[in-house]
Amino acid sequence: MQTILAIDDELGVRESYNITLRDDYRVITANSGEQGLQLLDEHHADLVLLDMKMSGMSGMEVLDVIAEREPDLPVIIVTGVNSVSNAVEAMKRGATEYLIKPFDVDEITMMVGRILDERQKERELRVLRENDRSGFESIVGTSDTLAETIRSARRAMLVDSTVLVTGESGTGKDMLARAIHSGGSRAKEAFVPVSCCAIPENLVESELFGHEQGAFTGATERRVGKAQVADSGTLFLDEIGEMPLEAQAKLLRLIQEGQMYPVGSSKVIEVDVRFICATNRNLEERIKERAFREDLYYRVNVLPIEMPPLRQRRTDLPELIAHFVAKHRLRTNANASGFAEDALVRMSAYDWPGNVRELENTVERILVHNPDEVMIRANHLDGILPADRTTSHAAHGFDELAGLPLQEATDRLERRLILQALEDCGHVQSRAADRLGTTRRVLKYKMDQLAIDTPDIQEAAGE
Repeated sequence: MQTILAIDDELGVRESYNITLRDDYRVITANSGEQGLQLLDEHHADLVLLDMKMSGMSGMEVLDVIAEREPDLPVIIVTGVNSVSNAVEAMKRGATEYLIKPFDVDEITMMVGRILDERQKERELRVLRENDRSGFESIVGTSDTLAETIRSARRAMLVDSTVLVTGESGTGKDMLARAIHSGGSRAKEAFVPVSCCAIPENLVESELFGHEQGAFTGATERRVGKAQVADSGTLFLDEIGEMPLEAQAKLLRLIQEGQMYPVGSSKVIEVDVRFICATNRNLEERIKERAFREDLYYRVNVLPIEMPPLRQRRTDLPELIAHFVAKHRLRTNANASGFAEDALVRMSAYDWPGNVRELENTVERILVHNPDEVMIRANHLDGILPADRTTSHAAHGFDELAGLPLQEATDRLERRLILQALEDCGHVQSRAADRLGTTRRVLKYKMDQLAIDTPDIQEAAGE
């Protein structure tokens, strides 16, 4: 049973927590911040309910200690109606959510259940790495296509302009956004993500800008919006192309003037926020469909950066696969130390429509199905990697890679892929470059580097 630590100097509130939550959770209570921290040393807790205003140590002081000792421990700040601004500050300093007194049974039960469910999912997806990574180091790959994206992102990191990250689903747009934030001048402030496609359309404005109590049916309390929580930090608007038009108009004002109105309020709130937006949709097409405001497009498209699909950075596959094996082998109880050359070739021949996200899920699935294999080979992919999206020419002829160091094997694999692309495109280098997701100049450089000598039919024909 999960344990909840409730810290409040009012006996009635502590008894209320106990009565409300004891059927589903183990509840331990403390009558002061000092006692709460002592109990936290003596007991494992899955969540903390923390009163903001107490005699002795204040809730904010207790929160700072918890954030330092157990930064992953969820904390719900409980505050009075007149202390909402303090609750916002608490969320910036590590609190997960806040409740306003008086609260009802359903409200606290639903909030605790939701937060604990989310924490369990985070645990299941927690990164198990051999080395901790942060910022751009967390983005795995050295291909020319990805390197150009990273260069653009590093330039964006040095300024405060709005960034628009484009790319297919699963390419890692959110990871790039976090990297830009973590290296910029606002790195010590909050990074607040908002998924525009995951919020019901009628609640988007409330989520972004907040709302007053009674502003709409179900608004039983005042709520602070994510834009205000992100004040001085970064607001990451994922899948902005799905945002409703009415909310887009208010977002435009926020970006232009740094001002917003909570739903149901006539009082303007000013915030200082850096915006990073992301989309897998063509926003220019959305404008033609009258689903996206043209003036907002120009505001968010100040620094456009494209996250390339995995099929355009195939040379990153060996490194990515090695990374995901190291990440998942412990949690899947697998013995595999890596993928053999024949398996890498077959993985490289697949198109990966789900991009890096699909690759990670596939590697994990392969490890689960082959827990006793020390080395993953091509036959271990049968029934897991779809054969109909794998090109036949890459499924054989790579025996010469066996036993080579990773860099040499990668160079030879890259050479074979370039030769195949040239052959498929009639040795027209510009077309081969498009197929490989790079430029003709970069392709020619790689050909020189890998000693590939083949005529450019397009150039020879005088085109």
